[in-house]
Amino acid sequence: MEALDSSAYPVMMSPYGEESLGELKLEILAADIIGKKRVLNIPASFDTENSSFLSEEDGEEVAVTYIWMFGIGHTVVFGRYLDEFVELINKLNEFLTAKLFVFVHFLKYDFSFIKKLFKWDEVFVREMREPLYARVGNIEFRDSLVLAGGQGLATIGKKLRVKIRKAVGDLDYDLIRTPETPMTQRELHYCEMDIRVLNEYIREKCEDDGDITKIPYTNTGYVRRYVKGACFERRGEYMEFIDGLTLTPDAYLQCEKAFAGGAVGPNIKYAMQTVENVHSYDIKSSYPYVMCVGYFPMSYPIPVPNKEANTKFTEYLSKYCCQFTLEVFGLIPKTDYCFPISEHKCNDVIGSRVASGRVIAAGYISINITEFDYWTIARFYDLENAEEVRISRMRVFQKGFLPAPIIKSVLKFFFDKTTLDGVAGKERDYMISKNMLNSCYGMMVQKVAKPALEYSDDFTKGAVDYVKQVVEYNEKRERFLYYPWGVWVTAQARYRLYDAIYNIGDDWRYCDTDSVKFVGNHADYFERKNKQAMENMRKLATRLKMSIEDVIPKDPKGEEKILGVWEHEYEARMFKSIGAKRYLVDYSWTSKEGNMPAGSLELTVAGSNKRSTLEYIKKLALESSASPFDVFKEDLVVPPEYAQRTVSTFIDQPRCGYIDDYTGVRRWYYQESGVHVAPTSYSFSVTDEMLDAIMYLTHDGHYTQGDI
Repeated sequence: MEALDSSAYPVMMSPYGEESLGELKLEILAADIIGKKRVLNIPASFDTENSSFLSEEDGEEVAVTYIWMFGIGHTVVFGRYLDEFVELINKLNEFLTAKLFVFVHFLKYDFSFIKKLFKWDEVFVREMREPLYARVGNIEFRDSLVLAGGQGLATIGKKLRVKIRKAVGDLDYDLIRTPETPMTQRELHYCEMDIRVLNEYIREKCEDDGDITKIPYTNTGYVRRYVKGACFERRGEYMEFIDGLTLTPDAYLQCEKAFAGGAVGPNIKYAMQTVENVHSYDIKSSYPYVMCVGYFPMSYPIPVPNKEANTKFTEYLSKYCCQFTLEVFGLIPKTDYCFPISEHKCNDVIGSRVASGRVIAAGYISINITEFDYWTIARFYDLENAEEVRISRMRVFQKGFLPAPIIKSVLKFFFDKTTLDGVAGKERDYMISKNMLNSCYGMMVQKVAKPALEYSDDFTKGAVDYVKQVVEYNEKRERFLYYPWGVWVTAQARYRLYDAIYNIGDDWRYCDTDSVKFVGNHADYFERKNKQAMENMRKLATRLKMSIEDVIPKDPKGEEKILGVWEHEYEARMFKSIGAKRYLVDYSWTSKEGNMPAGSLELTVAGSNKRSTLEYIKKLALESSASPFDVFKEDLVVPPEYAQRTVSTFIDQPRCGYIDDYTGVRRWYYQESGVHVAPTSYSFSVTDEMLDAIMYLTHDGHYTQGDI
């Protein structure tokens, strides 16, 4: 396929008509048809632009499509009314003799505006209201946002091999428009470029992958394909091995409950305090490292009677991969700075004191965990002096390393990422290898059993049939992974993180999955752990009979890069956190407070735009002659124009009426369905529970049974 040139190919600026249809048909006739399934090897895209406002009659949320864009190959067509789009799709389906994949960047959003307009032949729903694809006749709409790993069109455009870029800032989304509202050439160009960028992205995907049928539905699909191919090089042998790794429905459900992600949050004692001289250390590729050197369940789960589980508990933990239910009556912490038990992961919690989602103390808890989680809990909570500790529903697995093809795949992605980093002309290959490395873990934790999600006239969610889905999982011929492996990846990574916190002690200030921030000098600990990581990787090279250069690659500067080592990110002059994913860092060392050079401050915040939110903090600091760290506090509310945050309301019933558009003309609107998107503010507020815990820890810091 020829690369797109935005200035040399047709765009139909008038509402859709026969001329537009003719141009699209010519594109289709020129395209190759791939395979027995007959798929057109040509990029195609669809997009809508919509206005959100409140109804003048009753104040209900309304969202109206005022323009749609559709492109095949080099041709882009426009329409102002969605019934024109329906007519176009129907006529194309009459003409098509092969499938046409049409990519939509964030299908969840655009599907909401067209879902009532077609009788869909098939809709595959990945999450509630999130179709992965939707097919009507020979046209299949696919979600390109999940294919791109969440990257927006502006980011994608910058990475294309040809110079086609998304137009930025040429369409004011705050202006109310209807299909009758005039649009300028500049605004139409903005709409056109969204389609051209997406079509070029798909064209390059076809070129890189071979053809359009080889493009997976999701970004994770690439790594799944590669690793699966590596595992099935000796197909019969691998399938015999994987067929022995099965689960019962109950064992799977317990595994699912034991699964947890990374630990994120502050040392509650020092939350909302500005701290000086803070070091930050980060584990290099924490999950891939665990996948290479950690141990994992390598058998079906064997149930252990409760009596035996309690009498031989320590022995089983040392010999096997273990999952079990831990019950503690009278849970109190050993330390006053770290509380690893997550409240939302507990089966039951009674009489608890909780802060930032972490259980500080409780009259009773029940939680499903692995042996790694138990060792962490035993470090930070006083289980020896609890009223009672019970172990039940224990299952044990034989343990071993992950299969060599999986480990070698991880090492290849890491080798490519390392050796391509910063090499001119290899930026694209570097990003591919980086994405592949980052996706290795994600493919291992996809749920086996999910609710039945469907779309007919509306989205419906049924119950989870654990028995049926687990049986199907066990019998699946193309299976090459084992769900418990993903559970043990995160369990071991969390253990490494909490080991660092335990050794740093009260100097610890904040953690986030694979990084810790602290005061004081703890370099000896990290040096010791890095020597251990180096030795583990050398042992791995020997075990897999690989050269040390393939396991510990060198970057273009000749420096060795080692999976799993702790790297010193920075020493910050000042640091302040007011909760998980909410902290401010000052990297400046030469400036005085209140006179910080540009770029010395960095804000991390989940749920608000970090750049514009930081601008607002700086603005308030300048206006009040205060430090940004004084402004950054729990009562800070960021207005919508700085938060750049929106709230979405799905509309499933028709909306119609009159509205004054931004030109001042009163116009009629009608919309079958859609999504109302409105700007909203962001608050840094914290819960009363957290404030209570901070007060208690900073004034006393020691819990007894009477405090629970």
